[in-house]
Amino acid sequence: MLLWIVILGIIGLMLVIAEAFIPGFGIFGIAGGIALISSTVIAGIKYGFGVFLIMIATFIILLLLFVRFAKTKKVYDKFVLNDVLNTKDFDESILQDMQGKKGISITTIQPYGKMEVEGIQIDVRSEGGYIEKNKMIEIIQVKGKTVVVKEVN
Repeated sequence: MLLWIVILGIIGLMLVIAEAFIPGFGIFGIAGGIALISSTVIAGIKYGFGVFLIMIATFIILLLLFVRFAKTKKVYDKFVLNDVLNTKDFDESILQDMQGKKGISITTIQPYGKMEVEGIQIDVRSEGGYIEKNKMIEIIQVKGKTVVVKEVN
């Protein structure tokens, strides 16, 4: 039984760590959390309250060590946004003059993506759906910060 508790705990830790590195919907994190909680509760029931407390302390220490390791190895910076967003970084008046202009899609637009027009990169939304990268597109509508485009044939 002890072997299964240890295996369940290790699998839980691996799933929680995988959640930090694999983008997704939290499935790995939830499954890992359930595995960790299950192994802790089973150990507490089978071996007593002392083992339960030791396992909780072990998980907390491992979590703190992982966070400390992540900060020293610059892994932490990939998960935390340090930039301060300023609303004055982009002038919306530039967009108002763009209607009718043509440019190149620099990403696949499905229905959102980016285009370049007159040396400026703009986030856009397609009118009809999917537009491949490096296609000629035209700005057909500008509403605030929303720029609607269509492919030029």
